[in-house]
Amino acid sequence: MISLLPAHHETIVLPHPAEKIVEIISTATSNKPFRQANESTLFFNGWVKDNRFRISLRGQRVNHYLPLIIGQIESSSSGSIVFMDYKLFPSTRLLLTLWTILLTFGCVVVSFQLKNIFYLLAGAAGILLLYAVAWSNFRLQLRPAREAFLRLFASYP
Repeated sequence: MISLLPAHHETIVLPHPAEKIVEIISTATSNKPFRQANESTLFFNGWVKDNRFRISLRGQRVNHYLPLIIGQIESSSSGSIVFMDYKLFPSTRLLLTLWTILLTFGCVVVSFQLKNIFYLLAGAAGILLLYAVAWSNFRLQLRPAREAFLRLFASYP
């Protein structure tokens, strides 16, 4: 299914068993948003349990376009397969959808009232600009999140 909202899907095959992958991700993840003693070893915020995880890159400031990494770990004969979806946080998806609906509704009403199609076209251009900014910022934030996740397994033999 094609989504207008920014998302990225990735599958990684690792030579480690599923339990080891859960352990590696767990050691680099915290469910506490404030600073901790082992801050230098923590890459992610979120949770890891039952061969599933829902994490995001730890940051010093709020970033609305930071991807939420939702993953599933499956065992295989020679290691594990990690299925990951990178998505916007639910609050950001909600705001993007809300602004799309408000802009569409407002432009249709104004265009109908003033009998001028220019307002409808301006609204469509505004929506396209809104999604272009969302996609480009998501792509910018996707790279560091992917690199941090892959760096996590590069240090383990």
